Amino acid sequence: MQERKSFILNTLNLIWFIILYYIIGNKSIFLYVLSLSLYNIFESCFNHISIKESLKKIITTKSKEKIFKYLLLIITVISFSFILLSILISDLTSVFLKINNILPIFILMGITIINKPLIRLLTEYLENIKSNHKYSTLITIYKIIEKILLLIFALFSFRIFKLNIISSISLMYFSKIVSIILIIYLIYKTRNIGKDNYTLGEDKINYKKEIKKILTNNSHKSMIEIIKNSYYYISIIVLYIILSTRYHYQIDEIEKIITFIYFYAFGIINYLIYLAKSVTKRLPKDALVTDKLYQSFKMMLTIAIIFGMISPLTCKVIFNDSSKSIYLTMINFLAIFIMLYDTTYENIKNKKMIYISLFIGLIIKIILIVPLINSFYRMGYSLIYGDILSTAMGMFISIIINYIYLRNINKKNDNYFEKILNILYENIILTIILIIVQFIIPMDTNNYFKSLSLIIIYLIISIAFIKIKNKKRG
Repeated sequence: MQERKSFILNTLNLIWFIILYYIIGNKSIFLYVLSLSLYNIFESCFNHISIKESLKKIITTKSKEKIFKYLLLIITVISFSFILLSILISDLTSVFLKINNILPIFILMGITIINKPLIRLLTEYLENIKSNHKYSTLITIYKIIEKILLLIFALFSFRIFKLNIISSISLMYFSKIVSIILIIYLIYKTRNIGKDNYTLGEDKINYKKEIKKILTNNSHKSMIEIIKNSYYYISIIVLYIILSTRYHYQIDEIEKIITFIYFYAFGIINYLIYLAKSVTKRLPKDALVTDKLYQSFKMMLTIAIIFGMISPLTCKVIFNDSSKSIYLTMINFLAIFIMLYDTTYENIKNKKMIYISLFIGLIIKIILIVPLINSFYRMGYSLIYGDILSTAMGMFISIIINYIYLRNINKKNDNYFEKILNILYENIILTIILIIVQFIIPMDTNNYFKSLSLIIIYLIISIAFIKIKNKKRG
């Protein structure tokens, strides 16, 4: 049931990206992408904060209420500091990127950072004191309401009233504010559902110690997401500055390229990564990390090759613009590194090792991004290659560090060299087959229905190849 729910939500999210693309049209939402990448960094700081386990250990209602109120105060203070930081960053952005009047966007972005941690805190508290697990659906309801409202606000601002870019993007964030108000109202209306587990008295708890435990336990999980999102934020900033100042790209062109890569294309590859992870999750819980990495690499390489080959058709069908296919192809292969990056960190428990590998990878990214962009310019290739490659190399270094550590702490390790060679061999054959199909049935990106038909043909051939290959393996 949970898997089906997750599949529906992720599929709806992909559809949301496509609908938004057509609502926006030729208008630029670069400022939304820029601010959203910063929003993701700030929001990641709260990923690990949960009172669920703490409330289970506490008996009295008064103690539970105190824990809830203390955490609510803390996340409110942190969120307020992020609003101030957002204002400061908006000023710096105006100076370095030479973009004016962006303060309203960053203020509204800062205000909405508290939304998800607030809902999580409320649902966990209500679930415990009401003994009603239906409150957990509020997070899902919030996500759906937020997406629907954003589409409605975007439709009115971009298409109907044709507001200026600053006002339109500000309204996109305002949809998050309306969503949280609706959820709080929904909580208020359903507050009497379920039986109160009211217990008199107060537990003998060291609240300071308990709060510290809540804030520090699993903090590495938030740090992983913070660093991962920092890769993308750094790319957006550096690309914009270098392309506009050193190579004198048109601002409109820069904004379109960055928006497509770090918003729409990432929306597609995140869905592909989700599909790959849903398959690898079927491995036994006690499976070796090397098995998980092997399966992740196997899945994502095949997916990257298939969707890399049909990216012109995909861009035609989804975006009605096959010229963007080169960017989608690059991001498809970056998805391999993202998948392996996530898999290694999911299996490391040593916080010190996590922090070391995270920061080494990010430093490598920062060091390499400018030289690689310049190198690809001198070679006559797209400058975006340098940016994507710097991200891949930073993540690759982290993956290698994590792999060496995990291999050392696992006593049993199979020799995967031959298996990896087999994966490469099989995918080379798949690539050759798809290239032959291209010669037999040339790609036609001028016609929507022909493009869609070709996608179906390529997918059928790829699935047939995978099934034959798996059948031979037994």
